[in-house]
Amino acid sequence: MALIYSHKLVNTIERDDLYNLEAKLKEERKHADAKSLYYAGLFLSFAGKYEKSADYVNKSLRKDPNNLDAVILKAYNDMYLNIDMHVTIQDCLELVLSKNDKNVEGLLALAKLKYLLKDHDLSNLTLDKLIVHYPREVVPLIEKLKNEFATQRWEAVYDTIERVLSLEPTNLEALKIRIFIALCKNSDYIEAVDQLNTLYTILENEETQNGYQFYDIAQTFSKICAKSSTVVSQVYRFAQYAFEMYSSNVEYLSEVGYQCILQGKYKDALSFFKAASKIDSNSITALCGLTLCQMSDNGPTDQVAQQVELLFEMQGTNKFSILYLLSAQLHTKDATSYLNKAIDSQLSKANTHPYSLTYIKNLDPEFLLNVYKEYKKYLPKKPLVITSYLSYSQDENNVSVEKCLILLKTITDACPGLIPALHDLAKLQFQFGLPFEAEKLALHIGDMDNTHAGSQVLLAQIYIQQQQFIKAAQCLEMCLSYNFKVRDSAMYHFLNGVILKNLNQAQDALTFFTTSLHILNNKNNIGTNKHIDDFNIIDKATLYLQMIELQTVVGLFGEAGKSLQEAIQEFSYTSEENRLLIARADIALRKTDIDTAIDTLNEVKPGQPYYFQAHSKMAHIYLKEKKDRGMFTNCFKEIVSNHPMADAHTMMGDAFMSIHEPVQAAESYETAYKGNPSNIQLVKKLGVALVKMHEYEKAVQHYENAIDQLDDDELRFEYLELLLKLKQYDKVDSVISSQLNQPHNKERDTPSLKRRIKLLLTQAKSRDLKNSANTNLILSEAKDLQNAVLKRVEIDSKGDVQEEKEMLSKIIYLLSKVKAVKEPGVAAGLLSEALMYSPRNPDTLFALAKLYAQMNNPEKCEQTCGVLLNAEPNNESAAVMMADLAFRKGELETAQRHLSQILSVKPTSWEALAQLVEVQWRRGKISEVDPIMEQARLTMGKQEDPEYSYCEGVYSSYQGKVNAALRQLNIARRSQRCAGAAAKRMVLLCLSQHAQDSLREDDTRILALRTAEKLLVEVNTSERKGLHALLQLASKQKSQAERVLQELLPYVSEEGTQDDPYLILAIASAYNIVKQPTRAKNILKRTIASMTWTPEKADGLERCWLEVADNQINSGRIEAAKELLAKVLTHNKSCIAAYQYLGYLSEKDQNYKSAAHNYEQAWMHSGKSDLSIGYKLSYAHLKLKKYPECIVVCRHILKVHPDYPKIKKDILEKAKSNLRT
Repeated sequence: MALIYSHKLVNTIERDDLYNLEAKLKEERKHADAKSLYYAGLFLSFAGKYEKSADYVNKSLRKDPNNLDAVILKAYNDMYLNIDMHVTIQDCLELVLSKNDKNVEGLLALAKLKYLLKDHDLSNLTLDKLIVHYPREVVPLIEKLKNEFATQRWEAVYDTIERVLSLEPTNLEALKIRIFIALCKNSDYIEAVDQLNTLYTILENEETQNGYQFYDIAQTFSKICAKSSTVVSQVYRFAQYAFEMYSSNVEYLSEVGYQCILQGKYKDALSFFKAASKIDSNSITALCGLTLCQMSDNGPTDQVAQQVELLFEMQGTNKFSILYLLSAQLHTKDATSYLNKAIDSQLSKANTHPYSLTYIKNLDPEFLLNVYKEYKKYLPKKPLVITSYLSYSQDENNVSVEKCLILLKTITDACPGLIPALHDLAKLQFQFGLPFEAEKLALHIGDMDNTHAGSQVLLAQIYIQQQQFIKAAQCLEMCLSYNFKVRDSAMYHFLNGVILKNLNQAQDALTFFTTSLHILNNKNNIGTNKHIDDFNIIDKATLYLQMIELQTVVGLFGEAGKSLQEAIQEFSYTSEENRLLIARADIALRKTDIDTAIDTLNEVKPGQPYYFQAHSKMAHIYLKEKKDRGMFTNCFKEIVSNHPMADAHTMMGDAFMSIHEPVQAAESYETAYKGNPSNIQLVKKLGVALVKMHEYEKAVQHYENAIDQLDDDELRFEYLELLLKLKQYDKVDSVISSQLNQPHNKERDTPSLKRRIKLLLTQAKSRDLKNSANTNLILSEAKDLQNAVLKRVEIDSKGDVQEEKEMLSKIIYLLSKVKAVKEPGVAAGLLSEALMYSPRNPDTLFALAKLYAQMNNPEKCEQTCGVLLNAEPNNESAAVMMADLAFRKGELETAQRHLSQILSVKPTSWEALAQLVEVQWRRGKISEVDPIMEQARLTMGKQEDPEYSYCEGVYSSYQGKVNAALRQLNIARRSQRCAGAAAKRMVLLCLSQHAQDSLREDDTRILALRTAEKLLVEVNTSERKGLHALLQLASKQKSQAERVLQELLPYVSEEGTQDDPYLILAIASAYNIVKQPTRAKNILKRTIASMTWTPEKADGLERCWLEVADNQINSGRIEAAKELLAKVLTHNKSCIAAYQYLGYLSEKDQNYKSAAHNYEQAWMHSGKSDLSIGYKLSYAHLKLKKYPECIVVCRHILKVHPDYPKIKKDILEKAKSNLRT
């Protein structure tokens, strides 16, 4: 039997030998036992002769029904003959396994049955039993590999290939799948060529006589390599080897001919097909090849048509798909019908197999792409450059378009890395209303091959439609950097022109349009950039009209008229004729002839091309030029009434949104959505409209329904963002947790990893908003996954490495924020790691500087801020922090320089302005703040900002304008950032007012205390205790003082709380009230000895110093008091109390010159509001015989307080008298 088969296979002419062998076989069959019949059936099954095999197996089983091997072989034959008998086949195999549940062949057969039924998980469960028991056996692993390949679980496929090749390095199935992955998953043709070369060497050494294996490999890989010259030339070797081994095999010979066609060598192909037809004149394969060659040489002739008709007759019911394609090229009227048959025939042939290399070979992606190339000619014309008024389509869903989308989707599902198919699908999706799907595919192509010019041009076209012109320009720049030939492309110049036009660079745009038109009209350039220059009549008309529009914009009305005449000649009596009317309306509009523009647009009637666009433009003329909202909406209602289709309702919805009518917009979008429920853009528009209406529950429900129907990631993330805005954090967490547990989100391919990372980051954001303690593990997982993505991108050289580094840096930055609370050292390490991936990231640098400040490491903080300011010289946060560092070191001039620099660039930097007010006050130069405050006011204009009010309030308080300060600080309480600080300052001002009025039990004093009590709850918790105690002591009652001591004394020993100067000040005041001054003095002394000055403690510590100085003066320790007061003035040159004490001491020593100087400083820094200081100053001037200065001060006091005691008689009159004499 084997000898007969081999004779037939090599087409031997030794008829006598063949006759003798067949006679002998007949004789043997008569006496064959069950075992012989089984082996005969086994051989026939291996040879693919399943019906004959079944005959032998049935005879074997009649002789020996208990032969389990025969039962299993019968199951195999039935599988391949009629899989619909799967129930019977399974019963048969279960019978075998019931007798021996470890029967290897039985288990393999059951796994194969499940595989053919496409139940791959159950098949793998069966195989896993074998793999566990026989871990060194390759066969179960190969079957498992086929299952994983069929489900496209690529990570599992990689792992299983490695496992198989570790056991058997020359395993052909594993090697072939590895080549497929390189070609059709990773689009790595260099790797594929290396692997093909390796496979060829293995076959040459180990399968020398196996011509079919060489032939099968050539057939499979030549159909999925996108005609890559390097791959095709490598694959050609396999076909050639098979032909040379069996030169009389028609199929092998014909395959070499088809390989020649793939290389464009039609003459060589013709010779091979002729040789094949001489061997077998009835070979349909060879005759089809001959017909293809004739079609290529002579075009669609009558002779070719007759040959195709003859070939149709020669075939049975299963026609060759290539004949339908040839028929479509020959009979253009019925082309779509033939093309549909070609597609259906090819798909039905492939679909008899699970997803496998056999499925791929039968699918023949290269042939299907040729079918699509022909089909494109019969699709509706659509623009690739979509400007504003081409954004809407008047077409209903087109059956041919749907067919082509399904076709290309089938190819790309089968070959996810076949770039020509992906590019064709992306272009088709973009042209027929699926721009977001097209964008995803184009970005995916860029990830696989960043040198692919076509995908970058398509992305630019998509971004132009979305009006993202900067992104479009970046795509074109990237495209040019990889492929300089695009400069010879009309589309490249056209797109650049559109981008520059919308970026208001009219003259440059006009130059690009002119160059594009020149290239387009130059016949020598046709075909040089086919993958980019896919111009049709619509795009050419758009080019003309864009150029005309720009010529009118720059005032070249003569040139615009000439261009319009050219366009009229080109497009008259075509589908684009009405666009010329729109262009004429544009020119009229530029000349401010509004009525002519409207009349011209009215010439485009319902049913005509561009009716939508003309009447949409007319609506906007009514709105913008005539301010007529009624006519604006009427125009869109008219469009919808004449064309009640989804796009018309979408257009009307957009119109209502543009005039802030979300309710009516939502109605229009809803109507459009019912007609086109799969349009993601529509889903988003309706969602936005519902949110604008504050119909949040409806919006949430809308997104949920759309996600259930479309399962789109973009919608899912928009839905999650909406939930975050609505503070539905538990729901966000639940949705994301559910998604993360989905099998497709556990895959290890790059897109799945990126999706999982995005979900994790959204979950972390949600939990952070609810409770930041729960994000550590989430962000750690996101970091690990992003690390894996980055490594893969770096190894594969596919995708933007820097973009992935930036994402990793961002994740590490987020993780550091979580760690910073309890583990600042770990957080600092993480931020340093983040800077390795994005060294100049301002957010990371500032966070690290802030963390160093928190860790009390000013040197590193300053160093980090320096790096940040080198990267961004005008970085507000860094400049403020540098100023703060200088402030803490007492370098007030340095602090002032940093703050002034940032305010010169950004006058409304409130953080910098507030700190500058503080710094200048402590420098004793508060008056220099006035012009800066004025500049901030001018920059703000009429707007109000509570943060500015905070700065104004602080400024007023330092000028002694207490009431004005309270008013401004009260406004500042509205600011979330300033509220706590504003409340604290107001409390201190109220307490100081109370102290000034402590001799009077009037309403003002009581009101001040009540106000302070109410404000205290808004002060930060850590600062509240000391202020609350001071407020309690304001009554000077002994019982309150005792209560304060009882409450506060336990805190003095606790870590941290003794650093609150207000708390110490309150305890000292309480001791004084209960008549224990010694204890008051002691606690104050200990405090000033141990407490370090910081900006946060400055005010409270200053009050403690002044209290101690007062005690020292009272006890006669004058030098010690002076030393302490000098220390106060070192930190605050505007301290009024310190100047007063020094003035008093100088006055006591009768040093009136020094007294006058100190009182003068106190008087100026109080804003001349404290009249008691003025009195002392005037007295000092009198003693110094500075009578004019004395009189000036006296008059100021009397102007404010005409009845001020003693000053008129004791000082003013004496000064006047002495001045006269």
